[in-house]
Amino acid sequence: MSIYNEKLIELLSIEQKFDKSFLHIKLLFNQEIELHWEIDNETANLMKSKIIFDDNYKFSLSLCSNLDEDKNQFTSFVTKSNNNESEKIYFPCSEEFHLQLHSIKNMKDLRILIDLPYLSISRSSSKKEKSNSKRYKLYGWLTVAAISILSISLIAYKSQTCKSESLFCGKKPAKAESVSKAQTIKTPAKQIKPNQDKQDPNKTAIKNVSQPNVHTNEPDVRYAIKQEPNKPVQSIYPTVKLNNVVSYSIPQGSVAITFDDGPSKYSKEIVNVLKKYKVGATFFYIGDNVVRYPENVQYAYSNGYSVGSHSMHHDDFIKLSYKNQEDDLVRTNNLIKNITKQETTLFRPPYGAKNQATIELMQKHQFKMVLWDKDTEDWKNRNTNTIINYVKSHTESGSIILLHETKPSLDALPQIIEYLQSKNLKIVSLN
Repeated sequence: MSIYNEKLIELLSIEQKFDKSFLHIKLLFNQEIELHWEIDNETANLMKSKIIFDDNYKFSLSLCSNLDEDKNQFTSFVTKSNNNESEKIYFPCSEEFHLQLHSIKNMKDLRILIDLPYLSISRSSSKKEKSNSKRYKLYGWLTVAAISILSISLIAYKSQTCKSESLFCGKKPAKAESVSKAQTIKTPAKQIKPNQDKQDPNKTAIKNVSQPNVHTNEPDVRYAIKQEPNKPVQSIYPTVKLNNVVSYSIPQGSVAITFDDGPSKYSKEIVNVLKKYKVGATFFYIGDNVVRYPENVQYAYSNGYSVGSHSMHHDDFIKLSYKNQEDDLVRTNNLIKNITKQETTLFRPPYGAKNQATIELMQKHQFKMVLWDKDTEDWKNRNTNTIINYVKSHTESGSIILLHETKPSLDALPQIIEYLQSKNLKIVSLN
């Protein structure tokens, strides 16, 4: 399998299904994968007016887009090329497309990238779809013809009058399409477990820190309005206060359910299940997803659940400098704070990867790093029963359970809660 150090997007076709528009793309990033990318109809129509597909050329979609401030218009381009020549084809695009494009560009983890709400995996390539479509049409008309001849023969044999419309319904054969669920990938994480991580009470909390843009060419996030803090939402669910700078577990008698990589399209359903059983939980949010689903952050927080940061782009913190780690922490926390109107102190590093710089930043800003001791690996197995069986086989008093905001985990949640309650374990939020 080929390995690609950078993301490349080959544009295969622009499709419309019902009232929605999709780009059929081939993404080259660690592996080659075909996706359908749902975009706004306006951008799709603008692209179709500029791009004429030709089997003799390859069309590469740029990962860059720019704003013409005079026209207040975003623009991107496609490179049309073959062995002899290349040409850039520019097209206007919406701000929504611009933000989606930059999210794809900045995402460092394929597992997270293919879970973006506007992307879905497609098995078939556009060339196969075209050839299959022609083949299906040919088979369809041959079938119609054969049935017609047989019908005429039978009717003639019985000496009955036929009506032409009864022989030909005029319906074209349907185009077959196969779409599979995303198969996720996760990079092994390197974890450092310090012997003693005590919080420094002499350090002061962060105040009025700006939001530096760590990644170049990244769009500004529209949450910069300064607002007075509100009173924190009081949780009606059991809560455990964390005292250490780094925590892998909690006191005996309790267990913590935690969700990573949100918010997502499943966030509200997860919260509703938790509310139904009257149990606590903690959510760790990725900044990119906070921008897309701010209402789901508010929904979890306003219903009394703890929310924390899971970094801006799911970067490996070990690979970031001290300054870039701090910029990431501050920016993500400020995004969440501008929704909840409260300081965010909980942090979970992507992959559980941390180094001494990360620990020092936790102490400097009085943050609390929340790791785990029970990993369901729901990102890997994507099977509801496997997730349930893991919890039943491995969970014990004082555990912090790691889940992700996925459909299998959502489906497993009621049985997980019922099992933990049957063991007389208090299911808590973290603070």
